[in-house]
Amino acid sequence: MAVPDFPWIYRYQEDGPRLGSVVQRPVVPVTLVGADTAPTVFALVDSGSEHVLAAPWLATATQVDLEAAHRTLELGIGGDTVATRFADLTLRLHPPGAGDGDFIEWQTEVGFVSHWRPTWPVLVGQVGFLDHVTVTMSRQAQHVAVEDWNAFDTRFGVPNT
Repeated sequence: MAVPDFPWIYRYQEDGPRLGSVVQRPVVPVTLVGADTAPTVFALVDSGSEHVLAAPWLATATQVDLEAAHRTLELGIGGDTVATRFADLTLRLHPPGAGDGDFIEWQTEVGFVSHWRPTWPVLVGQVGFLDHVTVTMSRQAQHVAVEDWNAFDTRFGVPNT
């Protein structure tokens, strides 16, 4: 099956309840691929994160040896500082409503956090996700749109840098 043309539109997903209310979050379906392929999961689109980050069980699922990680950083997440080990993997982004066999993919560095607390098993951030696609989020519409990386520049007449 051919991958559909952009834009890909995803409905926000419920997260919670938190403090008595349900929060809507922008999420997209992704798969991490290393020596093995992890199950497809929802990833929170997090413009405040510099990195692509993942729960430690996904390192096991992709057969990443975290002891051989090429770098380790102490990152601030959720008010705590956590050890994060990075490995180079393939990140697959799946179109809405598609099966696991439909995707676009690219190589990126993924940080595996030692003590994972977020609801979603992956956070996709600035480097490794937002530097490959253009993302538009609408709280009003409760949807997130993913487009070609140059879509913003084309739409708003921003020169390529």
